[in-house]
Amino acid sequence: MIVARRLRHLMQCGWPRRLIILSIVTVMISLLAYVMFAERVNIYTVSAKTDILKVTIAENGINQWEIPQHAEIIDFFAAEQIPLEGSESYIHVAAGTVATMTIDHNKERLVITLENNSEGGSVGEVESNFNYTPLGQYVDIVFTQPQQLIFPFRGSMILGDDVAAGVDAVLREGSIRIIEQELLGDVRYISGEFQLDEGDRVTLHNDFEYQQDVVLRGFVRYEPGEPMAVTAHGETTVARVERMGSTGYDAKTSMWKRFANDPVVIAMTSLYAVMFLILEMMVLLRSIFAVPRTEEQQSP
Repeated sequence: MIVARRLRHLMQCGWPRRLIILSIVTVMISLLAYVMFAERVNIYTVSAKTDILKVTIAENGINQWEIPQHAEIIDFFAAEQIPLEGSESYIHVAAGTVATMTIDHNKERLVITLENNSEGGSVGEVESNFNYTPLGQYVDIVFTQPQQLIFPFRGSMILGDDVAAGVDAVLREGSIRIIEQELLGDVRYISGEFQLDEGDRVTLHNDFEYQQDVVLRGFVRYEPGEPMAVTAHGETTVARVERMGSTGYDAKTSMWKRFANDPVVIAMTSLYAVMFLILEMMVLLRSIFAVPRTEEQQSP
């Protein structure tokens, strides 16, 4: 009733009917466009099995890994091998360190290479029996005995490696799932899912120029005789997939997914459809039941 009174008031003020209708349609389309194209929070989840993973460690206490007694720590800048004492030993990986995890299936072992290229930098320190031993700039950790291991991390990552001569560790399989948050509320829905093929190489970025690497939270699970299972999450813009040295493709959200999954978009489009249907019915009924004017009514 309020809307009807306002529309009659506009017509009494001299607004043409077509201008009023055009204004209403423009407002409706603008609201829908805003809901469709407004920025959303996108959480990318990468789940994969791989023989190689490279992580650039960010500052966080989660980058602390348990080292079993049978592991061998090779510090190329140390005078002697670092002993592991007691039942539990840990390595605290320093920020800025590049950790490359590789499975050597020929020798049935996992090798973690830690490298810090900053001047005078250190890859971290080893905690063993409450003693702390600083490490140099280049360290290998070799796991030779069968044991399940978990390595949590926070940092940017490169999943897999380009397939080329001399490369013997690649991504085996995986998927990228994009979970998007609706514009008004905390409801989340899947706005994209991409399957990874064997040999793919995946990186995640905050820009489409691939210059800003995103910091992810995740973990690596290693079981002897199997590829590493990697799971990582983070808010970002795009995942870049390189395939067999080709140009690759971008894994990102699709606007069309919002039509089918976003509750706000679904509600608005349904409301608009009902409104236009009602208007069409009103026009149709008006034309059917309109009383034809007689010649006397038509003459002045």
